[in-house]
Amino acid sequence: MRPHVEMVHQRDLIWHAPELPRGEGRARQQNLSYDEENGAGSFKVFFESDWGRPGGYHSADTEWFVLEGRVHLGDTDFGPGGYWRAPAGLRVPHMRVESGSEVLIFREYGDWGFSISDRDESDFVPKGGNTVSEEPGELTIMHTEKMDFIQNKPERGLTQQFLQKKDLFFDWDPNYQTKGFRTFVCHAPAGWGDERLMHHPVFEEAYCLSGSMTYNYGPISPGVYFWRPARVKHGSFLADNEEGTTWIFRLDGDLINWVTLEPDFIVKGIADNYDPDDPMQAPEIAGIPNRSRSIGPWDGYGR
Repeated sequence: MRPHVEMVHQRDLIWHAPELPRGEGRARQQNLSYDEENGAGSFKVFFESDWGRPGGYHSADTEWFVLEGRVHLGDTDFGPGGYWRAPAGLRVPHMRVESGSEVLIFREYGDWGFSISDRDESDFVPKGGNTVSEEPGELTIMHTEKMDFIQNKPERGLTQQFLQKKDLFFDWDPNYQTKGFRTFVCHAPAGWGDERLMHHPVFEEAYCLSGSMTYNYGPISPGVYFWRPARVKHGSFLADNEEGTTWIFRLDGDLINWVTLEPDFIVKGIADNYDPDDPMQAPEIAGIPNRSRSIGPWDGYGR
C-alpha cells in the first residue's frame, strides 16, 4: 500500500527518470506518493522537450491533469486545467506534449507499463461500464477551465456546504454498492474554515493548485500534496487569503465526514526505562507520517 504522506511540498522532492515508456522526448518526474507493491502512484511530470507517443494501452488506470503548457490526445487539445482518464486496457489515441508543459499523472491498479497498438484510430470505440465492474470504462475527457463550480451538498456539516467543486470522474457500481474512484477540483472560498476533527471511510489525496490555507499539520500553498489513508483523523482548516484555495482531489469512494466533537487525547502510563521529563527521551506522537522539511518541524502536538 502507499505510505501515509500527510504534507509534502514538491520543492522538497527529487527528480526521477520519467515512467513514460514508448515515448520520444525528454521529461522528468517527481514522485508524490508510490505504492511499491503494485506500482500505483501519483507524480508531477515536467517535459523538457516536445514529447510524443503512439496510441496504445496502459497497464494501469491512468489520469492526466495539465498544470501548465499544452497536451494533445488524438484530436483533443488540453491547456491548464485539462483532464483525461483511461482505465487499464482501453486504447488511447496518440499523444503529443509541448515542451515546458507540467502535468500531474495518477495510476491505480498497475505500474507504468504501456503497449503500442497500431490499430486504426478511426476504429476506436470506448466501451461502457466502469472499473469497479468487470467491463473496461470509457475514455473521460474534461476541460475544467470551461466548467462552472457547483455548490457542495454534504450529507452532514454546515461548514462543508460552502465548498465548491467541479466533478471530473466518479466510478460507482450501484448493483453492489461498491464505490470506485472519484476525482474532482475543489475550491474553498476566502475565509472558509472548519475547526472540527474528522475522518473518512476512504483514502484522501490532494494537490494544492492555488491559494493558501492554514492546517493543523502545517501551512498549505501551491505545490503542497498529501495522501492520507482511510480512518485517519485530521483538521482543522482555514482558507486565510483573499482568493481562497483550490485543489485537485482523488478518493477511492464517496467522501463521508465522520466528525469528532470535543476531542480529548490522553496518554497515561509509568515510564519504565526512560525519563519523561528529558526532552531527548520524551515520547512523540505514534504514527507520524512522512512530512516535507520546508513546511517546518513537528511541534509534538500534531501541528
